[in-house]
Amino acid sequence: MDPILDGLNHAQREAVTSSGSVLQVLAPPGSGKTKTLTARVAYLLSHHGYQPQDVICCTFTIKASREMRERLAKLIGEKLESRLILGTFHSICRRYLVKYGYLIGLRKGFGIADSDDTRAIIKRTIKRLNSSIEVKAAQGRISRHKAHGLSPDALAERAKAEELELVDIYRDYQSALAASNLLDYDDLLLRCSDLLRDHPQCVSNVQAVLVDEFQDTNIIQYELMNLFASKSRRITIVGDPDQSIYGFRSAEIKNLKRMQGRYSNTTVVLLEDNYRSAGSILSAAQDVIEQDEARPAKALQATHTFGTLPVLRKLPTPNAEAQWMVLEIKRAAAMTGGLLRMSDFAILLRSASLSTQIETAFGRAGIPYKMVGGRKFFDRTEVKILLNYMRVASHTGHSDALLNIVNVPPRRIGDETIRQLTSGAEQAKLPLWDFIKDVIQGRRSTEKKLQKAAEQGLCNLVKLIEASRQKLQECEDASAPRVLIEFIAERLSFQEYLIRTYPLDEDTRWANVKELMHQATEVAAFEEEEVDKEMDLPEIQGLEQQQAHAGEEALTRFLANVALATEITTEEDNKEETPKEKVTISTIHAAKGLEWPVVFVPAVYNGSIPHSRAEVIEEERRLLYVAMTRAQALLYLSLPIRQPRLGEGEDGATTITPFLPPKLTKTRFRPTGPSLHEKVVYSIADILRRPRPSVDDMYKGLEFLPSTLDDRWTSEGEEDRSKFEGTSVSHDTSDEPNPKRRRSDMNQGPNTTTYMSSTGYTMNNSTGFTLPPAASSGFTSARDHHAAYPQPTSESAAESASSSRADATGANKPKPSSGAGRKDGLTQASISNFFGGPGTQKREPVLPNRPQPPSRRYELSTSQNPGLPPKSNVPPTLSSHRVQPRPLIPTGPTLESANTSGYTWLATPSRPPASKPKIPMTQEQGARAVSANGTAGAEVKPEASRGFQSASTFHTTTMSMVQQGPRRTLGIRRSMNGWQDRMKRESGGG
Repeated sequence: MDPILDGLNHAQREAVTSSGSVLQVLAPPGSGKTKTLTARVAYLLSHHGYQPQDVICCTFTIKASREMRERLAKLIGEKLESRLILGTFHSICRRYLVKYGYLIGLRKGFGIADSDDTRAIIKRTIKRLNSSIEVKAAQGRISRHKAHGLSPDALAERAKAEELELVDIYRDYQSALAASNLLDYDDLLLRCSDLLRDHPQCVSNVQAVLVDEFQDTNIIQYELMNLFASKSRRITIVGDPDQSIYGFRSAEIKNLKRMQGRYSNTTVVLLEDNYRSAGSILSAAQDVIEQDEARPAKALQATHTFGTLPVLRKLPTPNAEAQWMVLEIKRAAAMTGGLLRMSDFAILLRSASLSTQIETAFGRAGIPYKMVGGRKFFDRTEVKILLNYMRVASHTGHSDALLNIVNVPPRRIGDETIRQLTSGAEQAKLPLWDFIKDVIQGRRSTEKKLQKAAEQGLCNLVKLIEASRQKLQECEDASAPRVLIEFIAERLSFQEYLIRTYPLDEDTRWANVKELMHQATEVAAFEEEEVDKEMDLPEIQGLEQQQAHAGEEALTRFLANVALATEITTEEDNKEETPKEKVTISTIHAAKGLEWPVVFVPAVYNGSIPHSRAEVIEEERRLLYVAMTRAQALLYLSLPIRQPRLGEGEDGATTITPFLPPKLTKTRFRPTGPSLHEKVVYSIADILRRPRPSVDDMYKGLEFLPSTLDDRWTSEGEEDRSKFEGTSVSHDTSDEPNPKRRRSDMNQGPNTTTYMSSTGYTMNNSTGFTLPPAASSGFTSARDHHAAYPQPTSESAAESASSSRADATGANKPKPSSGAGRKDGLTQASISNFFGGPGTQKREPVLPNRPQPPSRRYELSTSQNPGLPPKSNVPPTLSSHRVQPRPLIPTGPTLESANTSGYTWLATPSRPPASKPKIPMTQEQGARAVSANGTAGAEVKPEASRGFQSASTFHTTTMSMVQQGPRRTLGIRRSMNGWQDRMKRESGGG
């Protein structure tokens, strides 16, 4: 079998081996489009005899181009792979303009203006023209016109009256770029299009053109594709119209139809097998996207099992939504026995502004996270300073870069001096650098004479730049970027500058400088390896290519890659020995092309998805589809049922996104998180192709879980008040068999709950259980507790008493009763159990549908060792173990023979206790029994009981007595010395 076709399914092979000259491969999410496109390139080279330098392959991200190069190197070898013209549209266009830009009047050594540069130029232009247009709006509108191939003159011909102001800004902006010999991002595409249209011989050698993510192309990129293939007319595109989500960047979903109309011999191949997501996730996503009736019909087949249903969760508020995500992440990570790590979770947002409350909740819960699409490495202050020095050294006409460093580090060059320099350069119609040099050398002067300190500072700056340019000329290889960074940092005493300016984090900032040096070193090593592999464009007969100094060209390429970089991975992130497990928080746009085992998509309400300012509703539907199809095993969608109104004090009700109609949500989603029992965990492992965790591993993570179910809020998004009443809420788990809680005890009553609030930990509780949460203070009164754990009947009380006597003699304990039929009263044993008395037993989690592990209640039966005294029930291996707070529920009340706490609990039975055997004793013996906390079978009258409660418990207990009618009260006067008075009366002294 051909190794290129190895591992491809039938549809993928059909796409790779197609003989059609114009081919469209429609590839839904997770269908292996990158693998197919890579194999297609290799197949064309090996079976059609194309030379690698005659093949152009366009991607949309640097990451995608790197991935393709790595795969191609394995298929066809590094020598052939390196000669391919492979990269992003922008990088390929830059290469053609470097070699042939002189044919359209482009000066040699042009620079690239990044977003900050273009914003600064437009800002100055708007100020000069006294325009009322906002800078950001003007920047976006100019970019859109360039994406459609419109120059200022072409726009002026078709512009309406209200757009004439923008035409003037556009024209002046282009003039400023030309004066500085700069091109912005859009100019790279626009000017290359001009070049290839006027001089098609530049691409006369091209035999095949391949384009990835074709649905994201704009008009000018579509035209570039056709110009690249103008001679051979052999084109292969891979894309998915259902994932066209970049309309705000002028992407044209209609380009697919335009291509079919332009090339009548277009062949279409559908890839339908999905290798990413569970069947349930794909079914739900398919139902969402198929509501768009205008889309091309195509199926999406799952190769994985059905899995568990996706979740559509309602929460009270955005804050509760963030807390719920914290609980679900912890629950999923713990109950899967190490199968899921923090890096397996992703939060995908429609708008970056939604991250605020999520970040706050994660910070409080200690969940590590990273932001995707946040501040990029090359935008960090210390990195930007050095890059601007390098940009000026490489291209002195870059006035905006020069302005950014003219007084960094401080050279006593103030704002007034800078204003005089910039205005003087504009009046003289010179680049700022040339004007500064003329002023320093006495050939020109400013409006006012410069101060001595400012003049000296400018002299130092000019000397540094000139010395850097000389250093650059001395470099004859690709090491120029690294050499220049080190030279500039040393001459500036840059580390000392960072220490003085940023004393709190100078180490981190200097580490970023070292990372920049590392990046430059990697680029140098890569380019040195490629020098002998003909990386440059092939020679075209009759056309001359511009040549540049090796060091200057290396620096130009490095700075161009920096300007065009969409992301950067630092050295620290590459260290496998120190992996950082972090949850990813990203916008949906930035997450395209990525995947995670577990995905959360919050705020799926109308106004968020679709966005309130969205112009194309169908693109918003595609956004939701893209977000859903990033998930591999578990998918969570959520929305707050109330959303704070901007500028108002009250909350407004939300409505679920129209993309999720009731019929779909009832059949394709579950209202709460899944029960992560054994079957579900194993299904997740199979989908992710990871080893299944063991039962013991699944037990380990349960100890500190608040709950093993998603039950803090009801399925309708309200706070679950049953958590305070001792009852649980049933959930719809029809899609999963036997969804029991792992933490439930075998003897636990049916109406008890396992949920504990995060504030309910009892840090110094020897029994290790956690108090149930109250509505406000985090504590539960004795009255509320006994609503959930009633008093045993007379029969069970007698059994408990006999059990207590058996315990005292070392006999085996019978299992406690279930609690059914207990009386609603406060007993000595029940209060003792509530506060962690000796009757409280530890509860162990029980996994459903699996054999129970050996008992972890280390008890020694004295029946097997009749001659030995009872031993401690703490295992020897844990004898020195420090007890940690454990959110376990106390068992039902049982009467114990001994109270090790040293207190006698106050009993308030609502009726006389059931008759039981009494051991007669004298009054003196009774007193000794009370002082010794009693013995098995001894009767202690409530009136003679002595003890105390905390204030909050005492209050709630007495209030419940008032509400329920006459009871036998404690009989203690509520005065400052009431307890002393009572003691005196009983001793006969009062």
